[in-house]
Amino acid sequence: MLTSLSRLSNLLVTVAVGPGILTHEYAHYAACKLSNVAVYTRPALHPFDDSALLEHESVDSFGADLSIAVAPFLANSLLAFVAFALASGLDSGSRLLFLWLGFCFGFTALPSATDTETLLQTAASLPATVRPVGYLVAYPVRTATLSVWATGILTFVWTMTLAGGAVTI
Repeated sequence: MLTSLSRLSNLLVTVAVGPGILTHEYAHYAACKLSNVAVYTRPALHPFDDSALLEHESVDSFGADLSIAVAPFLANSLLAFVAFALASGLDSGSRLLFLWLGFCFGFTALPSATDTETLLQTAASLPATVRPVGYLVAYPVRTATLSVWATGILTFVWTMTLAGGAVTI
């Protein structure tokens, strides 16, 4: 019974924000390629499973780790902003499509706890002179992803910020 509910939940999430999930994972993929990090699988949606995860080799470099972790934030935020901007100038039918896309991208922009789990370790491997800067960046990013509640609130606030005037409540 629990497995069936989990599968149904995963299907509903995939239908609701599938484009955002894919762009989130492809942003990781692009960051891996740009950082010369080997990728083992390409992202794909699995509607009844909770995985669309990108598998890549472990990363020892803080710069590569950070770029892979935050790439979806940059890519999906940009896509959400563009979708919301386009929505604000369209008629009702097209507007709804671009609003949905904006929400898909916005709600999937923040990194997950899995995306940021190695940031503190790679920051610790930085040379002593720049390690404090690494921690200054890594701690807030990691902390923001540790709590599902905090991430949910941040996601909502960030998406509504990106939506700007395109969405009126």
